[in-house]
Amino acid sequence: MLVVMALLLVMFPDMKLMSGKYQSDDDYEKQPGNYDIENGLRLSDAENFDIAIEFIKAHEGYAGGNKYYCVSGNLTIGYGHVIMEGEEFPDHITMEQADSLLRSDFGKSLKLANMYLPNMRGSRKAAVTHFIFSKGIGAFLRSGLYREINANGDVDSEFVKWCYFISPSTGNKIYSSTAAKIQNWEKDMWHKDDKYYAKAGLLKNNRF
Repeated sequence: MLVVMALLLVMFPDMKLMSGKYQSDDDYEKQPGNYDIENGLRLSDAENFDIAIEFIKAHEGYAGGNKYYCVSGNLTIGYGHVIMEGEEFPDHITMEQADSLLRSDFGKSLKLANMYLPNMRGSRKAAVTHFIFSKGIGAFLRSGLYREINANGDVDSEFVKWCYFISPSTGNKIYSSTAAKIQNWEKDMWHKDDKYYAKAGLLKNNRF
């Protein structure tokens, strides 16, 4: 057996012995655990933008492209765009227009996430961006989530606190199963890239 192994190494010097099997350098680089961390997070930044867009579409709904009032009593159109003072929209917009509006709104939230957490990467940035998109930058900056991120603390418990909305008619705080699903999605998205953080030995470093 030793003679055979020696002959193989002479005949194929670019081969490596991994788990009892000879593999080329290219195959070796593809093995689980040999992550290109920087490249992985860079690709995750782009991939998770689209994942978040599709998630928002799924839980917000298109409402036929017509104007409607959301649970907070705000006049809304498309995939959850709150119509602000001075904005003008027709009574109906197409799905393509709604998609473009959503991407613009989410892009603004992404810029804010980059502004306040410039070193945040990958799926963690997507989770924070979605939080800002759905709750507003003011709510985020006042939140325990922002505090825990900066303290490298317990972010999971902060995500799940945002499962309520204020009734516009009574002013009471009401539990929402839909909001709970959204917060669980944000929490799961936060951990989606943990493999890269763990590989770098920075699992607890929220700023990487």
